[in-house]
Amino acid sequence: MARDRRQKATDVFAEARLWLGEKTNDFDRAFPHIADVRIEITQDGEGVRGWNRHEVLGKRSAGEYYNCANPLCYNGGFCLGEILRFMEEQRQTERELDLRCQGYEGTPKGRKKYGPCFNRFHVKIQVAYKAESN
Repeated sequence: MARDRRQKATDVFAEARLWLGEKTNDFDRAFPHIADVRIEITQDGEGVRGWNRHEVLGKRSAGEYYNCANPLCYNGGFCLGEILRFMEEQRQTERELDLRCQGYEGTPKGRKKYGPCFNRFHVKIQVAYKAESN
């Protein structure tokens, strides 16, 4: 990793050792009841080119975490997988929420904290579920 590059949430998760459960890159394995998903994320704050950054994700591009664009932020982003697991458990088809970045501005390896990251995310999720088989 480059000397001045801060790890984002996906980097920290990739290095983490889980004590409960297991990691997978297979969306269908992680969310067995979801047939399709559309996730719209608008991020604003430091490091975002222009006023905000808009991105649309689907099953193939969604991951456990969504990263913050702030170049000074360590462990930045939010846990998208947690939101999808809650929606799947509750059988919700739509959800809209505003989130703050979970990271903080600090040194590249995260040893010194300068303060919280103030980037924000507006998230709209639409989920289609698989038909239940009897």
